[in-house]
Amino acid sequence: MVDRVEISIIEVSQPRWLAFLSERFDLLAVPLEYASLAAPNGVIAPNLARRGIRLQRVAAADRTLFYFNMEDPIVGGYAPQNVALRRAISLGTDVWREINNVRRGQAIPAQTLVAPNTWGYDAAYKTENSDYDVGRAKALLDLYGYVDRDGDGWREMPDGAPLTLEYATQPDALSRQFDEIWKRNMDALSLRLKILKGQWPEQLKMARAGQIMIWQVGFTATNPDVQDGLVLLYGPAAGGQNFSRFKNAQFDDLFRRMQVLPDGPERLVLLHEAMKIAIAYAPQKYNVHRVVTDLTQPWLMGYRRPLFGYQFWQYVDVDPARQPKAR
Repeated sequence: MVDRVEISIIEVSQPRWLAFLSERFDLLAVPLEYASLAAPNGVIAPNLARRGIRLQRVAAADRTLFYFNMEDPIVGGYAPQNVALRRAISLGTDVWREINNVRRGQAIPAQTLVAPNTWGYDAAYKTENSDYDVGRAKALLDLYGYVDRDGDGWREMPDGAPLTLEYATQPDALSRQFDEIWKRNMDALSLRLKILKGQWPEQLKMARAGQIMIWQVGFTATNPDVQDGLVLLYGPAAGGQNFSRFKNAQFDDLFRRMQVLPDGPERLVLLHEAMKIAIAYAPQKYNVHRVVTDLTQPWLMGYRRPLFGYQFWQYVDVDPARQPKAR
């Protein structure tokens, strides 16, 4: 319906927000920093509503997670002590602080890697993945020998070797906020954390090559089926989407069996079995499913964020009569 679509890339949040308010843009995906101004308590702000601006909020078909490199000598491995370290890190991660402080309420805690709006997702399904319990985390570390032997305030490996978690991140302002929260989480467990900043494309190459210990990423579903999400832990996908390089014969068998089954109770049983394996070995910590907030100007008609993919241009139109006179 529209003849032309113009996309403006503005990396910094403030000018992007101000440009929409000054009516330079028809559509805005609200930056996290301005979510509470745009939609306090999930409802459009009165000053925006008076201008005829419309709000759409949707739980994205995604999940954010940080993965552990299962081939790394510190956080990897399948022995009980290796699993205990990863599960302790998961228990010591305060996801609600991330949601409230950094994401401004624009997320819901993740229980598994199954994304909202994909088959098998159940908002009422609960796992240990979302638990935050510093006491249990410390008890696990103590039980399996991750203790401070030299009195410097930081835990060592069970064999006495140094223990330093290396966490890959980016140098932008938003990433720094996530880094600060996770540093505080690991400090509370007496786990030394080294933050390694780099550019995302290079980190992606390193992740696929198995050269990163821990990295936080987001994966968005491209279709309503759950199978693409399970690829993140499928053994033969190591070096591709399986950044964790997780390899478990039982999980891989469940993956292949699910691949040829139609949606239904039998497939759902297999999905739950696969999720139990993922939670038990903890190769990944699932943080949140993001909530996306969009604002549209009064003259933009027909916009609805696609759940899968980004193309919506063919469904929208612009009402010139409602546009501001000076453009």
